[in-house]
Amino acid sequence: MLAEAAKIGYTIGEKYAKATNSGGCAMIHDIEPKHLYNEWKPNAVPKRSSAVVQFCGRNLLCRIDDNGLKLPSRAMFPDGDERFTYLFELDGREYYLLRDETPREPDGWTYRDINIFRTEQPKEIAFAAVSAWHLCCWYRDTRFCGRCGTPLEHDVNERMMHCPRCGNMIFPRINPSVIVAVTHGDYLLLTQYANRPGATRTALIAGFTEFGETAEQTVHREVMEEVGLKVKNLRYYKSQPWSFSGTLLFGFFCDVDGDDTLTVDHEELSMAQWFDRDKITGQGNDISLTNEMMMLFAAGKEPR
Repeated sequence: MLAEAAKIGYTIGEKYAKATNSGGCAMIHDIEPKHLYNEWKPNAVPKRSSAVVQFCGRNLLCRIDDNGLKLPSRAMFPDGDERFTYLFELDGREYYLLRDETPREPDGWTYRDINIFRTEQPKEIAFAAVSAWHLCCWYRDTRFCGRCGTPLEHDVNERMMHCPRCGNMIFPRINPSVIVAVTHGDYLLLTQYANRPGATRTALIAGFTEFGETAEQTVHREVMEEVGLKVKNLRYYKSQPWSFSGTLLFGFFCDVDGDDTLTVDHEELSMAQWFDRDKITGQGNDISLTNEMMMLFAAGKEPR
C-alpha cells in the first residue's frame, strides 16, 4: 500500500521545487544576528525616522525595490503622535502602528498582501511586517470590554488593554497550535488543505490546541480527525511564532501506531498521501516550520 501511495505522491510532488538536503531555508523568525525586541516602552514617542506600519485590510503600505522591502517613516505622515502605537524595536529602529485604515499611497509606495512577506527580503523586515500584523489584528479586535462592554484603554506600563469600569485586563492573543510530521519508516504523510482558496503548498497535519488539552493530546486528536490514524512515539522538535495567524506553532514528529490506511477528512484536506523520503519536495524559499520539518525528514535528520 505504501509503495503505491509513494508513486502517486511523487506525481503530485512534481508541482513543487526540489529543495536541498540542507534543511531548506531558515524560518521567518531566524534573523540572527539581528533581534526583534518586543518589550513595551511606556510613553514612547515616534521619531521622524521611526518605521510606520499602516494596514488597509490585510494589505500593508510598503515599497519593494532592488534593495528589497522597505517600510515608510514617521516623517511621511502628517498625523499627530497620538495616532501612533509603539510596537517593537528592530536593528535600532522603533516601529509604530498607525491605527487608521484610510488608504494612503505616496509616490513609490503601495499596499501589498501580507502573504508576500513569506518570501520577501530582507527577512528581518518581513518578520517585522508580519509581527506588526499580529498586533494590528489584536488591536482591531480589542476595543471593547468583553465583560461589561465599556471602551477599552491602553495601559501605560505594559502592552495590555484594560477596562476603566470593571478592571478587566486583555493581553495580546496567541493561539497555540501543532504541526505534525507523521512518519512510517521512510515515508512521511503530506497533505493539502481543502478549505483555503489558493492554498497549493504541501502541508503536514496541523490544528489548534483546544481548552483543557495538552499539545501532545492535540497531536493525537488532529491526526485521528484528519486522516484516521493512531500515532505513537511523539518527539517534540521546535516552535515557531507564526504571526500570519497569530499562532505559536509546536512541531512534533511521531510514528504510525498500527494500521497505516488513511481515512481522509475531505472537509479539511483535499489530499493526504504517503511520500517516500527520496521523493519529498520542498516549498522553495518558504520560511515555515512545516517546510523545515519536511526537509529534515527528506535529509534523514528527523529526531528519532
